[in-house]
Amino acid sequence: MKLNSMKHFIVFIISLLALHLYAIGQDSVQVRRGVSADRSQSYTGLNRRSGTDSTRVGNDSLRNDLRKVNLTFLSNIRTSSMAEFVAQLNEKSNSYATTSANSAKDSVATIKNVISEEIRQLKSIKGSIANYSNSLSGTKDQIRNIINHYDISANNHARAHQYLNSAELKLSSKMDSLEMINRTIDELILKNQRHLNRLDLITETKTAAKKSTTAPGKSSIWKANTTSISKDVILNNIRSNYSNNTSIDKYVNRTDWASRILLIVLGLAYSYWIARVAYVLKQNDPSNKIAIDAIVGKTIIFLLTLLPFVNFFTPTFILQASQLVIMLIFMYLLRHKMTGQQRKIALILIIFYLLDVFVNMIVSDDLFLRIVCIGFNLIALGLVSYTKRRIKNPESPGYISNFIYVVFAILNITAITLNVIGHVEHSRSFSIACAVGLVQSFTLQYFADMIKLDVRNQFKKDRLVAGFWMRFNEQRTLAIITEILRIVCILLAIIVVANNLQFIETLLTLSETFFGKVRNIGSISFTLGNLVVAVLLLLVANWFQKNISLIVLGGEDGQLNQAYNQKMTLFPLFRLAIILIGFFMAISALGMSLDKLTVVIGALSVGIGLGMQNIINNFVSGIILVFDKPFRVGDQIELADKKGRVKEIGIRASVLKTADGADVIIPNGDLLSGRVVNWTLSQEYSKTSFVLHIDRRADLDEAKQWIKDAMAASPHFVKERDSGISVQDISEEMIYLSVSCWVNFAANTSSFKNDVLIILYKQFEEKGLKFYSVLPPKS
Repeated sequence: MKLNSMKHFIVFIISLLALHLYAIGQDSVQVRRGVSADRSQSYTGLNRRSGTDSTRVGNDSLRNDLRKVNLTFLSNIRTSSMAEFVAQLNEKSNSYATTSANSAKDSVATIKNVISEEIRQLKSIKGSIANYSNSLSGTKDQIRNIINHYDISANNHARAHQYLNSAELKLSSKMDSLEMINRTIDELILKNQRHLNRLDLITETKTAAKKSTTAPGKSSIWKANTTSISKDVILNNIRSNYSNNTSIDKYVNRTDWASRILLIVLGLAYSYWIARVAYVLKQNDPSNKIAIDAIVGKTIIFLLTLLPFVNFFTPTFILQASQLVIMLIFMYLLRHKMTGQQRKIALILIIFYLLDVFVNMIVSDDLFLRIVCIGFNLIALGLVSYTKRRIKNPESPGYISNFIYVVFAILNITAITLNVIGHVEHSRSFSIACAVGLVQSFTLQYFADMIKLDVRNQFKKDRLVAGFWMRFNEQRTLAIITEILRIVCILLAIIVVANNLQFIETLLTLSETFFGKVRNIGSISFTLGNLVVAVLLLLVANWFQKNISLIVLGGEDGQLNQAYNQKMTLFPLFRLAIILIGFFMAISALGMSLDKLTVVIGALSVGIGLGMQNIINNFVSGIILVFDKPFRVGDQIELADKKGRVKEIGIRASVLKTADGADVIIPNGDLLSGRVVNWTLSQEYSKTSFVLHIDRRADLDEAKQWIKDAMAASPHFVKERDSGISVQDISEEMIYLSVSCWVNFAANTSSFKNDVLIILYKQFEEKGLKFYSVLPPKS
C-alpha cells in the first residue's frame, strides 16, 4: 500500500510539472506571435481609417498613453488552470477524510507529508495571486487615470472609450476570478489544517494505545494496586509520565526562531530601558542606587513570564521550572519589603510547590502514591484558604482574589475526583495545573506591579529632564497600561493552564475554527479574526488622532503647552486623515473590497444627506475654518454673548475657554455663519482703556506719574507700544482721567487693570487722597 501510494504521488507530481512546462512554452509562443497583432488591433486600429478617427482619439499624448496600456500579460494569468488545479487538490482533500484510526501508522505519516506539501503549494499560489492582483489593480488605475485625464466618454473619443471600457471589463473579470480562487484556497488550507490536526491526534492515540498494552488498566482507588515502592519504580513512573507529553517535539522542532529572537530583543530593550531610567534618577538624586542584580533579575522575569507567547506548545516541565525561577527571583528582589508573615507564606508555598510537582512526577496506579497525591491536593486547598484569610490587602504581595480562589478549588476537587475514579493521568495534569497556576497567580501579579513601577519611574525621570512622557497624564497612562497588562496576564494564564492540562492543541484548533471561519452577510465575506483586527485598528487610530497634538507638538500632563497653541490650526485635518486611514485599513483587514464599500456609501448617501445635515454642515465648516483661518487656536474671540480664548478647533465643533474657566463647545457652523470678533487676528497685543477718578486736591502731574509707574509695574504691560493719560472731565471734587495702553494678550486685560488699581489704591491711601475706579455715590 505504501509503495502504490508513493508511485501515484510521483506520477502526479511529474504530470503536474509537465503540464506547467507546456503551459509556459505555449504562453511564450503566444506572447511572441501576438504582440504585434494585439497592438495593431488595440491601438493602431484607432487611427487607420481617416483623419476623423484621429480627431476622435485625440493628440499624440493620448495615443502614447494608450500604447502604454499593456494587456498582453493577461494571457499569462491562467485562472482556469489554477482553478482546475485547486479543484483537484480539493478532491484529494475530501479523500483524506476517509483516513481513520485503523490505518497503518506509516500510511498516516505519508498522508501528513502530502498534506503539508499541498499546503505549501497552495500558499505559493496565493503569493502568485497577490502579485497578479497588484498588477491588475495598477493597470486598472492606469486606465482610470487616462479616462479622467482626457475626459474620455462614449461621445468623446469613442474608439478610445470602447477600447478602454473593454480592457477594464477584462481586468475586472480576471480580478474576480482570482478573488474567487483565493477564497477557495483559504478554505482549502483551513480544511487541510483540520486534517493535519486530526491525523496528529490519530498518531498520538496510536502511540498511547501502544503504551497502554503494557500498562495496567484504569481502576478506582479501592481497587488500586499495592506494590512496593522502589527506586526503579519511581524512575519508571517519571519516565512514563513525561514520555506522554507530546509538546516537547513541537517545542523543539516547530518553534519559529524569529519569535525567540524577538523575545530576546524585547528583553534587551527592557533591560536598557530600566537601566537608563535608574542612571538618570541616580544623577539627579545620589541616594538612588543602580542595582545591577535588580536589573538582571527583572530582565529574567520579563523573559520567562512572556516565554509562553513564543510557542503555545510549551512543555510542562519548562513551565514548572520557569515559574519556580520567577518565584525565587521575586523573593530575592522583595526581601526588604516583605513582612515576616509574607516571607513565611512564600517559603511554604515554594516547598509545597516542589513537593507537589515531584509527587505528581512519580504518581502511578499504586494505591499509596495516589493517596499521597490526594493528600497534597487537600494541603493545597488548606494553604490557599490560609493565605486568603491572612492577606486581605489587594496591593500586598501574595493576595489571592476570589476568582483565582474559586478556580483553584475547582481544579483541586476535579483532581481528587479523577484520582478516586481511576483517571490517574488526568488527575496528575489537574494537580500540576493547580500548583503551577497558584504560583503563576503570584508571579503575574508581581510582573504587572513591576511594569507599572517602571512606568512610574519613567515619569519621575522625565519630570527631572522634561522628557517625552511628560506630555501625557500619568494616571491615565497607568490606567491604560493596567488594562493591557490585565489582558496579557489572562492570556498567559490560559496558555499555561491549557498546556498543563494538555488540551492546548484542541484549544488552538477551536480558536482557529472560530476566528478563521468565513462568514457572509449578503455578498460581504469576513472572519471574526479579521473583525477583531479591524476593531483594534480603529481603536489605535482613534487613540492616535486624539493624542497626535501631544505627540507632535508637546505638552505637559496631557495638556498642550501655551507656546504651541498657534501651531495647532491644521491639526483637525491631520486627525481626519488618521481617522480615514484607520477606517480604510480596518476595511481592508476585513477583506472587503473598496468597490463594494463605494456601493454601500452610495446607498447611504441619501439618508446621510437628509438625516445628518447639521453634522455635515459643521464638518464642512470646520474644514473651511482651517483653511480660511478667521481665528487660530489661542486667539481671543467674541461670538454673541460668549468671549474667550480658542482652546481647540475640532472636526465638528470648537472649544472656547471663557474668563471664568468654563469650556464652551460651539458648532463650527455657528462660528462660520455668525459674527465673530477676533481681538488677536493680526497681533497678539490688545489695547485696553479705563477711566480713573482722582481727588481734585492731588497734583495732576504727580498723579499721572503714579499711574505710569503702576502700569509699568504690571508684567502684562507692553512698554514698546504707545500709551496715554488724558483728562476726560473735571468736576467740583474729582478729576476724570482716561487711561489707554497695550497689554501683551487680550485675556490679560482684567489682570492688568487689577495690578494697576491695587498699586494706585495704596498710593492714594498713603497720601490721604480720594481715588475711585467707578463714579462715587452721590451724597
